[in-house]
Parts: sequence; structure tokens; C-alpha cells
Amino acid sequence: MWKRVIAIVAILLLATGCSPRLTQLFKKPPAVSNLPPSALFSDGPAIHTRTLNLIDSAQKSLYVEQVLFDDSELMNHVIKKFQAGVEVKILLDQWQSPNKTTLDSLKSQGISVQFYPARKGQFHRVKFLVVDQTKALVYGPSWTSSSWQANHDLAVELSGRSAGWTADIFAQDWKFTTTLSLDVSKSSDLPDDYIILARNANLKQQISERIMASNQSIWVETAEVSDEDTIQALINAAGKGRDVRLLLSQKMGKDKPDMIARLKTGGVKIRYANPPNNEAFNLHIGLFDDKTFILTSSDWSYYTFVINHEFSITVPSPTATAKLKSVFEADWATGGTA
Repeated sequence: MWKRVIAIVAILLLATGCSPRLTQLFKKPPAVSNLPPSALFSDGPAIHTRTLNLIDSAQKSLYVEQVLFDDSELMNHVIKKFQAGVEVKILLDQWQSPNKTTLDSLKSQGISVQFYPARKGQFHRVKFLVVDQTKALVYGPSWTSSSWQANHDLAVELSGRSAGWTADIFAQDWKFTTTLSLDVSKSSDLPDDYIILARNANLKQQISERIMASNQSIWVETAEVSDEDTIQALINAAGKGRDVRLLLSQKMGKDKPDMIARLKTGGVKIRYANPPNNEAFNLHIGLFDDKTFILTSSDWSYYTFVINHEFSITVPSPTATAKLKSVFEADWATGGTA
């Protein structure tokens, strides 16, 4: 039926001397996520509270991937859920020494905890919690007690189809680590929230696509942007008149002054984050055209895109992005001049 309608429209357009590209004429509008601003949790205390609430809400399963896990309060809540019959599986980075104590403590309770089999020089930076395969919290911070002391951070809660996909990603990492399969469905009855999940090299692909597709603005807040391809893409975007802003750590300014100079010469605006009270600066976000945001597990460096085990979400939600825009604007206003 639709093919016949398209053919008729094409004939009429040709007959009137018009010949627009039909692929553009009938192209679907870009998907928009229904992720609300309330799904974004800013800074340590709010993230910690939401994490405890989600753990306590678990009825069937808790899947955890973390760089570092030494928070005793979270540990006690996880143990209680396990003792109540909830399936608990945890993957940690083997190169963080406090994780050895955590692994021993949880295993002594009968909980399945493993070190992700990262090779030497590769860190396991994936950070999320999945509850009952229906909700997920994707983190900037790790599960360590120092993360909740008013640190400048972000966590995003997923409750649509992307939460089920996050459970599947955990199952893949668990099988890679243990060779054992988890009972995680490849399909989901949850509504599609149009959120894109990415791992490892696909993080760079997601960022590159958003930079190239942006028509107005590209605002990035992360400790470091040092990947060569990404730097050039940002310079190219600035050359096309896009409003490109980077809010970086002062450490990058000291360690990589040549990169900073190159970006500034290319028209990229740069400021250094100046968090109050010496709070840790762990935001890793990109905002594109006030419509879409990306949260990555680490900064935008070669190690993130090529070496480490990493994770990101791409969220095409203007309302949620607006909340992050307010955060960025406040941080930009207090940032130091590069």
C-alpha cells in the first residue's frame, strides 16, 4: 500500500517539475527519548541515596559492575538482599587494591564476585547497577565512600528498554569472565526509550557521530579531551561556526598545554573547572544542540576509547539535556580561564 502511495506522489512531483529526494521526503523524524529530568541524579549524596533505594527495592536480581567498591553501607545492603534470596552478581576492576578486601568479604557471605579479566594496562571502567533487569543506574562515580561527599558527579537511571539491554551487557561481561551464562532475556517487554548503549571503541563512534551531526552547539564537561581524532573533530565543528566549549580539569592544562593551545587556535572555547571546596571533578558529559547528551564512564582520551573496558549512554532527550545544560552553565560561569 505504502509503495503505491509513494509511487503516485513521485509521479505527481515529476509531473509538476519538482524532484525532491524521496528518502528525505519520507524520512522518519529522529527518535526522542522520554527520559525525564528526574532520572538524572547530580552529585554524591543524591546518587548515594538513590543507589540504596534501588538496592533495597530488588526482588529478583542485582547486577553490579564497578571500578571500585569499598562502601561498607552499600555492601551491607547488598548482603541483606542476598540473604533475602535475591540473586547477586558483581564484577570489579582487579587493579584497584581495595577491591580485594571487598571480594573476600562478599565471597565469605556466599555472593558471586569476580574480577573482570582485564589485561595489564587495561582498567575496567564500566559502572552500573541493574535491578531485576528492569531498572539500571549508570554512574559517573564509583561505589567508594569518598564518592558521596558532595562530589560533582552524575548518575542516570534507566527504566525503559535500555535497562534490559544493560542487563544483557552485564550478562555478556559475566560470561566473558566466568564462562557461565545468566538467565537474561535478549528481548524486552519494556517500552523503547531510544537510549543508545555503547562499549569500548563504540564510545568514540557515538561521540564522533554527535559532533558531526551538531548544527549549533557542542558543550563538553570532562577532565580530559586528548584523543587526536576527537580534538580534530571539535576543531572542525568550531570552524563551521558551532559553539564548541570544553570545561576541563586544570590538570590537563598543566599536562597537555600544546593540546590546549591547538584547541584554542582552532576556535574552541576552553575553561578549567573550579569545583567548590575542592570537590572531585568526575563529570564526563557531552551536550549536543540542547537535544542530546552523552554520559561516558571516563574522560575522552586514547585510553578510554582504545585500551580500557568502558561504557556510555547516548540520550536524545531535550528535557533531560536541559537539566544538564543548567549544570554546565553554572560550572562554566565559575570556571577558570584557559
